[in-house]
Amino acid sequence: ANQKIRKLGLELHKERKKRHSEGVEREGETENGGTNTTSNTLQHRDSIGSCQRCNSMTSPPQRLHKGEWILHDDCREFLKLDDHLKENLRKEKEKRINEVLSQMKFILDTDDLKDSYGKWSCCESEDYSADGCT
Repeated sequence: ANQKIRKLGLELHKERKKRHSEGVEREGETENGGTNTTSNTLQHRDSIGSCQRCNSMTSPPQRLHKGEWILHDDCREFLKLDDHLKENLRKEKEKRINEVLSQMKFILDTDDLKDSYGKWSCCESEDYSADGCT
């Protein structure tokens, strides 16, 4: 069970990272095709876990499907549960995913210092992109 939870946590993390990276790339582009790094750091410097846009629901598809959605057996079983059980499971899922993300915090998304965690020695700010204190 723990292995399955870890696998789900990793998949979730990969999906969030992918959406986060795509969002950063889109924000960094300008109308003339150049890169706007100021906009990039100011508007999208949150970590993947705390980025609201990256964790929001995906947009609806542009085109409709001709067929019907075939629900996976696991999903069908879950939907049959009582509402309070479903809510408890969702809370447990969130708790475990946050646990896994916390445990894996030391694995940085990139080798860039901006993606690391720590603090500035001069002002104790924990945000790498924070304004200077001098």
